[in-house]
Amino acid sequence: MALLDTRQITFGGEVVPAYVASTPNIIKPVRKMTVTQIAGTNREIVDMEDAWESYDQTYTLFVGDGSEDCTEEALIDVARVLYKNGWQTLVDDYDDEHYRLAYYQGGFNAENRYTRLAKFDVTFRCRPERFLNSGNTPVTIQSGESIVNPTTYNAKPLIKITGSGNGNLTVGETTISFTDIVDYLYIDCDKMDVYRLPTENRNNLMTGEFPVLESGSNIISFTGGITACEITPKWWEI
Repeated sequence: MALLDTRQITFGGEVVPAYVASTPNIIKPVRKMTVTQIAGTNREIVDMEDAWESYDQTYTLFVGDGSEDCTEEALIDVARVLYKNGWQTLVDDYDDEHYRLAYYQGGFNAENRYTRLAKFDVTFRCRPERFLNSGNTPVTIQSGESIVNPTTYNAKPLIKITGSGNGNLTVGETTISFTDIVDYLYIDCDKMDVYRLPTENRNNLMTGEFPVLESGSNIISFTGGITACEITPKWWEI
């Protein structure tokens, strides 16, 4: 029996050892908003947020090719890859430009055909963003240079500054200040964390709002004890 497809999904950096049985639905997230009814009128007040809801993405997978007994061991391998803790990267072979962040709660119910072919659905809970692979590469920025956001959505970058002592970092219109820098700091603008590897929290060393990279050109500058800046922009689309 020939395989229906050879495309797969990758979760948390590991290929799920099963094949996709049918093209998955393309899902666009729901925008977060508050709707207020105006009594005695036909009107509503709509307060739209610059944020979107997470959603469920389902894939129909199969293991085995019908030629030999294999499904029990194969499904154990599938479960081993899927049951990871927390948010993980999710990639499928239908989209080579993006990745998503998702978690898998489980479980799944496999339709077993004579222990030689099993078909089942797995559902991931996905954040609304489709992150561009091109935005996952660190870029070294000289003070005064700009970085261009190619999307229409504000990106929340991962920034690494190098230096010592005190310094200021300006991203677009936002300036943040740092004290007591020792060698380097990471600034995760999505998680709103300042840290040193592996797990040293340094939020107390930063003053100001976590910056975003707005659509279009963003000028980056730094002063004082900051001597270098590296930005992983985390571009995303919906």
